Amino acid sequence: MARQHLHQTATGQAALLFALAGMLGLVSELLLASADARTGSVAVNLCALAFAVALYVAPWERLPASASLVAVPVAFGLVAAGQRVAPGAPTVYGVWFVVVFAWIGFWHPPRTAMAFAPLAAFAYVLPFVGVITTPRDAIASVTIAIPAGAILGEVLASKMGAIHQTQRELVEARNLLERANLTDDLTGLGNRRRSNSLLDSMQPGDGLLLLDLDHFKRVNDTFGHAEGDRVLSVLGEFLRSAVRDADTVARFGGEEFLIVLRGAGNEVGDAAARLLGRWREQQVGVTLSAGVAVHVAGRGPSDTFQAADAALYEAKDQGRDRVVQEVLAATPAADAPVA
Repeated sequence: MARQHLHQTATGQAALLFALAGMLGLVSELLLASADARTGSVAVNLCALAFAVALYVAPWERLPASASLVAVPVAFGLVAAGQRVAPGAPTVYGVWFVVVFAWIGFWHPPRTAMAFAPLAAFAYVLPFVGVITTPRDAIASVTIAIPAGAILGEVLASKMGAIHQTQRELVEARNLLERANLTDDLTGLGNRRRSNSLLDSMQPGDGLLLLDLDHFKRVNDTFGHAEGDRVLSVLGEFLRSAVRDADTVARFGGEEFLIVLRGAGNEVGDAAARLLGRWREQQVGVTLSAGVAVHVAGRGPSDTFQAADAALYEAKDQGRDRVVQEVLAATPAADAPVA
């Protein structure tokens, strides 16, 4: 559990409630209670404070969320014990049970509050057992406090469930929107915006591949744009499966694709050659040319891109269907954004 977000967790809020109840109880008993009742009441409130500390330090991140329900019987027991050693007004006594049910409803799923209602009823009447001077309305108030608390807990659980579902849907929708903004519709790969993001994220030692389909214009002119789109789609699927981290592949524009191989270093040329060889095995009828470069310290992403782009043009000039690597020296250079 992150301590800075303690109040945002079930056990964190329970710890705060136990601590608050313990401190309020101590102040109240020390100022108002008689000397005879004070000793027992102080002990109960100190137990509440001790349990608050236990909730705070326990490794709840290793346990399921339902484990926090251990606080419920402890809370009922301490409230009942406090009523036994220092009897108070039934209305005030019942409020603490309602508070516990409210906590259950806020943090736990529906029907949890109802499941604890019998235990709450038992704990509620326990302090009055064997006490001859107990007012009749003290025990009778259980028929109001416990049902009211359980209903409150169920209502809160239902509302919180709806809120959490809405939050999950909003997060999912936001993730889908963000992904759509970075995804090329035709190939399913990252788009130009994603390409620029990949370039900006390069670290020294990362390899950059620029791939370009050879004579792609002939495909569109001879067989039509539908066939050209099919080839691009096939290439996109191939690259997603051929590259270990598909999130580092993007369509830079047209028939040009960009791949960042993390930490590839001087092996980037061999990796590109293997990639082109596997593409030939697809027998799509269109080959690939590749220009590669290794990002080095002291150079900006635009320098590495320009080096790979120059290597790609060289591969085209040498006859296409091949890999050419451009070597960058590690000299300082001002970075400029890729157009």
